[in-house]
Amino acid sequence: MSGLHVLASYMKSGNTWVRALLTALDDGHGTVDINALEGWAAADRAFFDETLDVDTSDLLPEEQHRLRPQAHRIATPPRARSFPIKVHDAWLPAPGASEPPLPRECIAAVVLIVRDPRDVAPSLATHLGRSIDEAIAFMADPGATLINDGDQLRTQLPQFSSSWSAHTLSWLRSGLPLTVVRYENLLADPLPSLTAIARAFGRSASADQFSAAIAAARFDVLQAAEVRTGFREGSLKAPGRFFGSGEAGGWRSRLTEAQADRIRRDHGAVMRELGYG
Repeated sequence: MSGLHVLASYMKSGNTWVRALLTALDDGHGTVDINALEGWAAADRAFFDETLDVDTSDLLPEEQHRLRPQAHRIATPPRARSFPIKVHDAWLPAPGASEPPLPRECIAAVVLIVRDPRDVAPSLATHLGRSIDEAIAFMADPGATLINDGDQLRTQLPQFSSSWSAHTLSWLRSGLPLTVVRYENLLADPLPSLTAIARAFGRSASADQFSAAIAAARFDVLQAAEVRTGFREGSLKAPGRFFGSGEAGGWRSRLTEAQADRIRRDHGAVMRELGYG
């Protein structure tokens, strides 16, 4: 299958966990080093600088948004030729751009990981170093952009995420070859969902390899590894706290009733479409 294999999600919806599962699956022996996960970030600055022969740090965000699709038409990042690329952008034209950051003709397959936004909110708050109320407001902002505001994160370009609902619908309504995986289903019964992800990306493995990968990427295993070694992809705002409990429904003890109600008001239609009631 030619073209980009895209692993898309709103932030804190399980993208990195799925990369860990696929890394362990590719290993064949069910092992994973959290600081050597496979995959490439779609907003990787070095790729755009090299491909376009520009210093993107000299460009305005709108100019960066406009140039991103052109880079993909010129070249495919080497690390994206054998492993899905990680995308947190909405599949929408960002401010200053006339098309989404990944051109349609460059995409072969998309797996979209979705998660109950009530569980996304407290996890996102921790990751961004904001209050839960601020995270809920960010998730409702149609103009929201993931801005790189720390030295470690300047390796990526800004990513237009829009609101949680707009982000989700942009992929659901894209008309791209799409496989939707609910985080909660992957957590409750990993094998069917991981099998569907692997199939979407043209991968195959034995039952033993699937089982070993699932065991290697359990949340308690990932948490213990982060304690031992740190996680180089973690947030500067929350060092040592990237891999949480991973539970589904944790919002019931982390959100106030008013906060949960606000999320339902903001995103109720899309939540119902995805079965989040």
